[in-house]
Amino acid sequence: MKLSKNIRKSAISLEIGSKAKDQVVEELVSLLCDAYKLKDSDEILKAINNRESKQSTGIGMGLAVPHAKTPVVKKLYVAFGLSRDGVDFDSIDGEKAHIFFILVSPRDVSGPHIKALAGISRLIKHEEFRTALLNCKDEKEFFALAEAAEKKYL
Repeated sequence: MKLSKNIRKSAISLEIGSKAKDQVVEELVSLLCDAYKLKDSDEILKAINNRESKQSTGIGMGLAVPHAKTPVVKKLYVAFGLSRDGVDFDSIDGEKAHIFFILVSPRDVSGPHIKALAGISRLIKHEEFRTALLNCKDEKEFFALAEAAEKKYL
């Protein structure tokens, strides 16, 4: 799954303002729902929080990928957020999360969801890409970075 083709400009926030995990999740759900005009933001938030309660999606290396499946959407939706200060997201490595991708997809369709998680994981393991994201200045630069990384690593 290519981020550059599956994320809207309006689904990118380079200044996550929240400082606590639960607030970041709410901010990301709001970003996602606003960008794609999704209704049922309460149900999406509930699904994301339910997934987080099972195991944190703070996977380390400064990355968190809150995600869930829910019957209230018909396809995969992705948004991106950046926190310059970082947020304690109960990450596996104990480090703060700075880079956030939030995904929500239909409950009965697994392929796109798994491909998106795998693609993000493949890209983010490259320090060059992580550093570039952390220094990203605007949405145009985000798309340029994503496209270059996809060509190089996917």
